[in-house]
Amino acid sequence: MKESIDIIRGARKFSLNLIDGISIEKLNEIPEGFNNNLAWNFAHVIANQQILCYRNAGAKPVISDEIIDKYKTGTRPEGFIDEKEFETFKQFLLSTIDKFEEDSATNIFENYKAFDLKSYPGVRLKNINDAAKFVSFHDGLHVGYSMALKRALKL
Repeated sequence: MKESIDIIRGARKFSLNLIDGISIEKLNEIPEGFNNNLAWNFAHVIANQQILCYRNAGAKPVISDEIIDKYKTGTRPEGFIDEKEFETFKQFLLSTIDKFEEDSATNIFENYKAFDLKSYPGVRLKNINDAAKFVSFHDGLHVGYSMALKRALKL
């Protein structure tokens, strides 16, 4: 589990560095050929981890259900994410992983319900360790996607 958490944390720190100095307007811009933006990607990886790790174990997520439902898989940017809201997402990027690391030591995920990922046919998450491994993979995908978004913004 620790290795997966370290990978997630590393990917998220990379993401924070990637967007350093980019204006909130550019973070919200959807470049031609894309269907979301950098700001949405930040919120999405946070929401996805909360669903895969907390909700699927019957544990209370660290962030609000409103945020989770607004940025979960299958959603798209619905409007402008302002500076204040984005700062919250930046804080959640690492604080949710710190809390996940703490919570993983307390057995709150022992009632994890195995399920198949609709977006990834053939992938079944059987327990919290599988979920953490998948989150590290998913976050890595979004790092790559964010790098492509940043290049497309022509900063």
